[in-house]
Amino acid sequence: MPHVRKEILVNAAPEAVFDAAADIERFPAAMPDLKSVEVLEREGNRCVSRWVSVADLGPIQREVSWTEEAVWDRAGLSCRFSLIKGDMKSYSGGWSFTPDGAGTKVVLEFDYEIEIPLLGALVHKIIHQKMEQNCDGLLAALKQLAEG
Repeated sequence: MPHVRKEILVNAAPEAVFDAAADIERFPAAMPDLKSVEVLEREGNRCVSRWVSVADLGPIQREVSWTEEAVWDRAGLSCRFSLIKGDMKSYSGGWSFTPDGAGTKVVLEFDYEIEIPLLGALVHKIIHQKMEQNCDGLLAALKQLAEG
């Protein structure tokens, strides 16, 4: 199963960065490929949301959507999420927010599996590159939102 792990340093306190990350409905304004994020259910630290993005695979552009459950642990400055349903076969991972000097080191990592029949290794490599680019975009958007 492919794995993506990315990190970024944000010039804000861990609690502020955590709060910005948990405010998922703000991400589409900072990410061009992300069409929408809709919170379907929020109860305590549990959030169920539906995400819609556009996958640009060169000559192919496709809308990708998924519903995920996230559990936000403010005391532990972390979040765990997993796929409920969507265009991926599996998707799960987490966020961590660790003090680093005057800022916060944010780590976003996840495993995913996309099942598209008859795709060769080259297409899977392109999909993995896109997943990494989306992760970079999400972290850059979080940095922008947290640093204001």
